[in-house]
Amino acid sequence: MSFGDQCILKGCRLRLGRVPSLLSDRFLRSVLLLSLLLVLVPKTVCATPFTDFIIYPYETPEQGEVSIGTWQTLLLPSKSGENLFSSPQYNANILFSTYVFEFGVTDWWTLGTYVDFVSGASQTYSYYQTRAITSRIRFPKIPDFIDPAIQIEYWAPAAGSTVPSFFDFILIGEKRVGRFVFDINTSFMFEPANLGGSVVSIPPGFAYASGLYYLLADNVNFGIEAFGETGPVTNMYGMGGTAIDQIQQHYIFQSWNFAIGDHVDWNIGIGTGLSPSSAPLAIKTIFEYHFKPFGSGEEEGNQYKEEQNIH
Repeated sequence: MSFGDQCILKGCRLRLGRVPSLLSDRFLRSVLLLSLLLVLVPKTVCATPFTDFIIYPYETPEQGEVSIGTWQTLLLPSKSGENLFSSPQYNANILFSTYVFEFGVTDWWTLGTYVDFVSGASQTYSYYQTRAITSRIRFPKIPDFIDPAIQIEYWAPAAGSTVPSFFDFILIGEKRVGRFVFDINTSFMFEPANLGGSVVSIPPGFAYASGLYYLLADNVNFGIEAFGETGPVTNMYGMGGTAIDQIQQHYIFQSWNFAIGDHVDWNIGIGTGLSPSSAPLAIKTIFEYHFKPFGSGEEEGNQYKEEQNIH
């Protein structure tokens, strides 16, 4: 199977499909250790502004695979008007840095944690928040339809903070036709009170991300991506000059993705803001290294190969 048939994208990440190793005592101990780390990571003080120009793919890491990396986003300048550490972002050059750790618990279930830092708006490079627990689940492929998955993230505020915690549910769909790959993410961010209905709170917020990619070579693709957030689902308007448009953010990117060897994925993209609150220019880069610490050089099983070749 060629790289072009196997490769997958993570908004910007190209990855090779490989078969998982069998469960072992060392593997199970590692899962327990990861779960403990996810509980102990620092908590957030507020929800991050829209700066993750990431498109999650249908595919997930293999069982026992670890992925570490960094996502960097530079807004020149930021015009969202939100505050960072009590300093307004508006007309400030902002750098957001996210450090990523993900672990393939099974072929279809991933756990991870993302730690965010920020600089700009009169703020030095500082810890901002942790998305304490993330979980991505992919469902069985549906022949001749979009392949479905879901990413679930929990953002918890620091103890004593008046800022609520959040759940972010990201619905993922992917479709491949020949050398083209189309990915779409739709995000719904809830306060936990919204889920139970016992407390009146703000409606869930809506955001989207989509990308169309073409495989230029075995280890390179080029894509056009769109990102945005429209505010609460009960009060979404188009970009026509209404008051709500002043808080909406919409971007379009050109993106290049490279697979370097078997372990390194690199993406770079340049985007343009389309709404009044969007930064005029956005630059992103994503660098990730993935490996199997508990290693397995096993050949892909027939069922896994068949799954990869459905389309």
